[in-house]
Amino acid sequence: MRFQFIESLREAFPVTRMCRVLNVSRSGYYAWRQRRPSRREMANRELLEKVKAVHAESHGIYGSPRVYEELKAQGVACSENRVARLMRQHDLQGRQVKAYKVTTRADATHKVQLKL
Repeated sequence: MRFQFIESLREAFPVTRMCRVLNVSRSGYYAWRQRRPSRREMANRELLEKVKAVHAESHGIYGSPRVYEELKAQGVACSENRVARLMRQHDLQGRQVKAYKVTTRADATHKVQLKL
């Protein structure tokens, strides 16, 4: 988290100063920048693309349980919690479609009076 913060602000502030303030080593930051992504991170990126595709196909309606079920039907190996975490981290939420509710009803016995 600290290294990502430094990375996002490195154009605005000196890296040396941010490392000192955040109490991390400068060499650790630069080692982090050179490091390749882990297998889990690459798998999460691949899964996230599939999650985004399913979410988009549903026009943003599906939440994590339905996205998980759709991925499972496609044969993608993942857990519901992992899908929920990825969706939460990337601000993907299912839209709630509210049913139309009639709040007033016309009274059939009531006669309309016209003023001429």
